[in-house]
Amino acid sequence: MRKFKYISITILVILIWTTFIGYGFIDGFLLRPITSKNTSEAFIEAAKEKIADEFVGNFAMTIIEDGKISKDFFYSIDKPVDKNTVFQVASVSKWVTSFGIMKLVEQGKLDLDKPIDDYLTRWKLPKSEFDNSKVTIRRLLSHSSGLVDDLGYEGFAPNEKIQTIEQSLNKASDGLYSEGVAKIGYEPGSGYMYSGAGYTILQLIIEEVTGLSFQDYMTQNVFEPLKMENSTFVLSEKPNLKLAQLYKDDGTISPPIKFTALAAASLYTCTADLSKFLMANVSNNNVLSQSTIKQMTSTETSISDVGVYGLGPHLYSQNDKNSKIIGHDGSSNRPVVNTAARIDLQSKDGIIILEMGNQNLASSLADEWIYWKAGIADYVVMQRNKSYLLTLLIIGYVIIIILSIFIIRKKNKQRKTTVGNNV
Repeated sequence: MRKFKYISITILVILIWTTFIGYGFIDGFLLRPITSKNTSEAFIEAAKEKIADEFVGNFAMTIIEDGKISKDFFYSIDKPVDKNTVFQVASVSKWVTSFGIMKLVEQGKLDLDKPIDDYLTRWKLPKSEFDNSKVTIRRLLSHSSGLVDDLGYEGFAPNEKIQTIEQSLNKASDGLYSEGVAKIGYEPGSGYMYSGAGYTILQLIIEEVTGLSFQDYMTQNVFEPLKMENSTFVLSEKPNLKLAQLYKDDGTISPPIKFTALAAASLYTCTADLSKFLMANVSNNNVLSQSTIKQMTSTETSISDVGVYGLGPHLYSQNDKNSKIIGHDGSSNRPVVNTAARIDLQSKDGIIILEMGNQNLASSLADEWIYWKAGIADYVVMQRNKSYLLTLLIIGYVIIIILSIFIIRKKNKQRKTTVGNNV
């Protein structure tokens, strides 16, 4: 009977230990950061180890601390890369585009909550079973418009003719992994669904409202005021930029890609310029007021009550009250591009990673940075720690079982001694 009691207690302790490890894994407090040292140099050294393990063509990283550039790191397998080397940044374009849209909102030329069809003449939303008047600029910016295009634009090769904006919205021929049609498929405002076409519509709205090309408007109203001198949405209009070599997924060289969806995917920029853009989010700037920045970085859409998107930037703090990290990622398969930008509005710490030749290195390092800086664990950090926590779990089991055996034997020995003395 006593042996059964001890075995039951052992099983209970094992269950408690398993629950503790599981909770520590999910909550993140048992996970280890990519480096235990709290310096930019240490984070860069950890990043170098990941670069050494997998193919990377060109890589640029800038770490920002307290609103100032702390450290740069560059890596290349061909021509040298520096802070002014221009990379294709894919969907980071959306965050920059949101500055252009919100400038028009500040000027009273756009209303966040008016139906977008009020501003469109060249193209209209196709009729749907839902109320299209509920599709607003606010909902396009925050990916809650009801659009179900699922676009990730792949762009066009140099020898291919690009579509017009209207043609692309009707059927994007470079939307290789989706139907590519801008249409409403769920109740606008009811939830989050990422939409590339939403930002192409915003591109069209800018052109309709201002009478300028999207490229000219963004140059005059965002790039020039922020002194982003090496940035463009149309590469041919700045042919003298120092462009990083692009790569396909097999490591061979790829030519630059052209886009119809400039606002969603076509920004070419460098770490020096993106640093200026990130710092504009945490300090006074010549484009937007701080009250507008605050509005843009507040939660607009959520998943399971966790804020995921504002009016342009992604929200990364998972409702954590000790940080307010915003940013955006970008990725492409043709050529292989992965980019990430993050800034904490509270600490003014940030990171920019621009990478050609690997499909997830920039995003994974940016997730590692979030845990390293703010203790917020995402999938990448959790996966890296799985073997460590499994080892910790097994060691705990072994210790519990050894202690249990020791206690049972000790109790048995004491019992035998007591019986012997009684005799």
